[in-house]
Amino acid sequence: MARYIGLPIVLIAAILNTSVMPELRIGGGAPDLVFLVVVSWALLADAGDAMLWAVFGGAIQDTMSLTPVGASALGLVVVAFAADALLGDVRRTNLLLPPLVMGAGTVIYHLGLLIVLRLDGHTVPLGDGLLTVTLPTVIYHVLLSVPVFRLVGLVHDWLTPRRVRLE
Repeated sequence: MARYIGLPIVLIAAILNTSVMPELRIGGGAPDLVFLVVVSWALLADAGDAMLWAVFGGAIQDTMSLTPVGASALGLVVVAFAADALLGDVRRTNLLLPPLVMGAGTVIYHLGLLIVLRLDGHTVPLGDGLLTVTLPTVIYHVLLSVPVFRLVGLVHDWLTPRRVRLE
C-alpha cells in the first residue's frame, strides 16, 4: 500500500520542482524535492518501494523539464539503490545519515545527469555544471535533508503496520 500512496506525494514534489523551486535558485542550483523524497523513502523503506518512487518521480520530472525522459529516473534509481544497499533501513530519528547521503547522492545524481546530457548532444561543461548547479544544490539538499526525512518518516510510520508483541 505504501508503494502506491507515495506516488501522489512524488507527483506533488515534481509539480513543486517545476513551479516553486526555480524561484529559490542560487546560481543554477535549486532544491529537488523529488530527489529528497525518493532518497528519504529509500532510507526508510524497502528497496522495491523506493525503486518505484524513483522511476515514477524521475519520469514525471523529466516530462516536466528539458531533461531527456528517463535520465532523472536512472539517476534516482542509482542513488536510491545505493542508499538502500549500503545503509539498509535508517530510523526516522537519525539526524546524521540523511545529510551525508543527500550530499553524496546529489553529486552522483548530477554527474549522471551531466553525462546523459552530454551523450544526448548538449554541450554542458562538466566543471561549470558541478560548480554552478551541483554545489548550490548540495547545500540545499543538506539543509533540507533532515526536515524532509522527518516528514517522509511520518508518512512511513503512518503507512507501516506496527508489530504487536504478545507476552
